[in-house]
Parts: sequence; structure tokens; C-alpha cells
Amino acid sequence: MRHAGMIMGLIALTTGPAQATNSPIELRTAMVALIERLSGQFDSAPQVEAQAALGTPEKERHGRVYRSFTRIDAPALGDNVLVATVRYGGKAGQFDNGEFQVWTVAVDAERKAVRMSPRRFKDPDKYKDRALDAAAFAGLAPSDLVPASGAASCDIYWRLYGQDLRGASDLAACKSMSTATKTELAWDWQYVLSDSELWLTFAGRDASGKIASGRADQAFWRLGKARAFECLFGYRPKDGEPQSINGPHMHDRGDVHVWQTKAPNARTFHYELLRADWPARTGRGTEDLLRIRIYDGDPTMPQSRTLLGEGWASAASDRASFGDGEFNGRCKLFDPGAPPPKNE
Repeated sequence: MRHAGMIMGLIALTTGPAQATNSPIELRTAMVALIERLSGQFDSAPQVEAQAALGTPEKERHGRVYRSFTRIDAPALGDNVLVATVRYGGKAGQFDNGEFQVWTVAVDAERKAVRMSPRRFKDPDKYKDRALDAAAFAGLAPSDLVPASGAASCDIYWRLYGQDLRGASDLAACKSMSTATKTELAWDWQYVLSDSELWLTFAGRDASGKIASGRADQAFWRLGKARAFECLFGYRPKDGEPQSINGPHMHDRGDVHVWQTKAPNARTFHYELLRADWPARTGRGTEDLLRIRIYDGDPTMPQSRTLLGEGWASAASDRASFGDGEFNGRCKLFDPGAPPPKNE
């Protein structure tokens, strides 16, 4: 079920800062919560799946977006620093160089908000392949960075409303020239963050306030926060030796693992792990479930894929599995303190 506090936050999105909790101690608490909630991986695969299942018209659907925020130790930049990435189409999708950013987080007492300020890498190619590895940024210094520019170059001001954190840009200060319209646009970014979801929308507005870039309906992208799982996959061909692979890591918001088996039964399988709100079996409302599937063919290309097996579990479960003798799969919530798996 969708986070009730988030819905109330969206209803009151235009409410001014005076309605937020913003005393000094509350702002420090909000900053800690912001860093904790943002740290991790987010994917809009659940929204994409829901819109397809509900028959949302193609032109109204949201594209799939993956975002990550990795907290790093960079004392030369500040006490609280995050490295952010954006990919289109999922974790293995197109990398957005413009949103590969370093965010510093601090309390802004004058604005009574938690301020996130972006900068970019002077040499992004040096880091982008290890963007989720905090150790890759050891020793990061101001000289490694340049000012952010463009639509995603604005400070974001966060405040706590009930259980939800809401962030927004300052329209008066968040401006840049649009390469598409060749005019200056004011960028309106809006975020809503709960323990389990990150919602966001943006608009580039011209001098009259009309949206020149962004969705006309300003409907939010809804990204689910991911959990890390460790998996075991097996294939028992009818005319050959069984094969297995133990230890792949996947997140549960639509991550895909591609497994190439060995000759003489060489095949390419795609395993998908997805936690989302699905139509309830009662026919009323939705229920939060975890699904594991195996496809012959890329699961992101429905016309070329064949479903070979699937299993379901409660979203609160720490594992999901399936097996039919020929194909099997099992994913369990990853425990960083556990010993590495053995090949079976």
C-alpha cells in the first residue's frame, strides 16, 4: 500500500516552509534522515509495471529511471557528501553525465532547511564505472570538481513534513539557458522522500511561468528504494549436466542478471527481481509483493522474451524462489556480514 504520509505531502506540496518542522534540532534530525533515506539505489520499475498493467496510455506513461546516492568520506568537501547517478532504462541503462554529481548536505539555518548543493567531476570517466563504490572517491578534493551547470545544477532545500521529507529548488535562483529553446528557464524541482520511495518531478518554466521543459501534467516519477539480494540460479537440461551459478547480487526494484550457461547447453537467461504494488488477488486495491522471474530473452523487450518460470513472496519476505526441475532460482536478502557463498 502506498505510503499515506507521502500522499498527504503531495496534497500539501505548495504549502510554505512555515508549515514544516524547522527548529534547529529538527533540521539536524531532518538532515540525518535525509542522508539515511537517500543513501542507496532507486528504480521506477514498479511504476512502469503498474502503468502497463493498468493500461495507462503510452503517451502518459513514465520512462524507466534508475538513481543512486552513495555516501562517501570526503572531509575536504564537507561532513556529509553524496555521489549521485542517473540511468535511463534501469541499472544497466544509459548513463546521464549531466546528473553524475557530488552533493554536499548541510543545515541552512537562514532558510530553515537542509540544503543539498551539487558539483560535477572534472574527469567523470575516472569515476563513473565505480560510482557505487564509496572507496573509489577516497581523497576527493575541491580541485577534482567543477561547478554544476544546466537544469540539474540547483541547490535543493529539504524540509520535514510529518514523516516525509520534501525538497524543492528556488525558482528565483535556479535558472539556466535552455539549449532546446535558446531562452532562459527557471527550473522547478520537487522531491518527496519516504523510507521506501523517492518521488520527483521537474519543470523548466519560461518568463511567463509556462512549462517549456518537463511533463505538462507534472505527474511524479515514483522510484522505489531497493534492497540488495544474493542469488543462486540453476539449469538442469534434459540431455546434459546441471549447471548453477551462486552469488550474483541483485536489487529488488527490477534488477536483471544475465547468465550465459556453458556448452554443450549454452543458453542466455535473464533473471529479474521486482518488488512492486500489484493488483490484489481479491480484485480490490493493490498488494506489495516480491516477484522473481526467468526469461529466455530480454525482459525489457516483451516482443522477444519468453517467460520460463516465476515465484512470488510477500514484500516483507527476505527471499523469493521458484523451481520446476529444469529451471530454478533463489534470491535472499544480502547480509554483508555473512561468509561468501560456495559454488554448488
